[in-house]
Amino acid sequence: MAGVHEPNVIDLVTYDSSSNEYKLIMVEERQWSEAPEQLAQLSEKINNYAMFVLDEGLLRAYPEIAGHPVCIQLDCAAPPSAEAQKLIDLASERLLGYGMRFTVNLLD
Repeated sequence: MAGVHEPNVIDLVTYDSSSNEYKLIMVEERQWSEAPEQLAQLSEKINNYAMFVLDEGLLRAYPEIAGHPVCIQLDCAAPPSAEAQKLIDLASERLLGYGMRFTVNLLD
């Protein structure tokens, strides 16, 4: 799996039958740090995922997605740092305006 450090790669697309939505999952296996490059990579990855949906790249790749809601999910090994959480909150708010949810899932 590519991970947040490779912002131009879609890590995983899956269907969640419990929520009836398709999830675009990005994975951050590194610990959160105050390194500006990690936040920049996360920001770029979120933007690339959103554009993949909005430019209909997701629909072209997965035609069965038509009519289903989309969620972008960040899987991470540790809770996001305060700076990462600010970025996530802003992204969540903006994505809702486009009908997409953004969630964080802590990996065990």
